Amino acid sequence: MKYVSAMLSNLRPMQMLMSALLAAVLVFTSGLSALAAQSAVTKGVEQLNQIDEKSKEALENPATTPEEIADRSKGALNEIQGNAADRDKMYRSKDPTPPVVKQAEKALNKLTKN
Repeated sequence: MKYVSAMLSNLRPMQMLMSALLAAVLVFTSGLSALAAQSAVTKGVEQLNQIDEKSKEALENPATTPEEIADRSKGALNEIQGNAADRDKMYRSKDPTPPVVKQAEKALNKLTKN
């Protein structure tokens, strides 16, 4: 019994060190997220103001024909955002088969092979 109590008393400084280290890590990680949020706060604000103005205009004067909508959008994703929606950054698969069909085919292949 004395051996266990002596061993636990030797671990007490290590427990204090580990708890201080954990507290320091928690403080730094919460601070780093706040620093990362300050990087480019106002970058998208101008774009949002333009989108807001265009959406108000679209509500006041709605397009009635598909040709008008196509003319307003000018090949972009929608008529309000125009090309600001980063169409090129969107992921588009080259494979026309939906992922659900692929998964079903894989499952059927596994069942038939076994």
